[in-house]
Amino acid sequence: MVKIRKATNADVPNIKKIASMAWYDTYAKIMEASTVAKFLEAAYNDERLERRIGDSLFLVAEKDDEVIGFANFINGTELFLSAIYVNPAFQRHNVGAELLEAGLNHFDDYKELFVEVASNNEQARGFYKKTGFELVREYNEELFGETVTKGLLKKAI
Repeated sequence: MVKIRKATNADVPNIKKIASMAWYDTYAKIMEASTVAKFLEAAYNDERLERRIGDSLFLVAEKDDEVIGFANFINGTELFLSAIYVNPAFQRHNVGAELLEAGLNHFDDYKELFVEVASNNEQARGFYKKTGFELVREYNEELFGETVTKGLLKKAI
């Protein structure tokens, strides 16, 4: 059984491990490995993660006391799913959907949830479609010198 709880700073090493596994498993196929490494260092260093854990809703999924996934929601004028990653060994076991549902239970004042996804990340696009997201628009973004086409998706909540 999977348990969802709020992340603490003690979870940082496990979050970094899952982010690295998931990013290399997914993005090394669709972008340069150096871009993946630079992104992980920028977005998942200890200081940045501790700040995200303190400033936003950051959830972890555990199974048998092992962190197997995480999700980060950022709320302001709009509600964004900033990150949702699951250890590749536990993907397709409903962990991502459970993280998504648990996060949405914290936000009653919003009518929509937004997320950005690389357009050629077919696995993530399939997950988002299955969980009710629709494409709003596509655009190009520079990521450490590499052009990445992204989709902005939204889900009515």
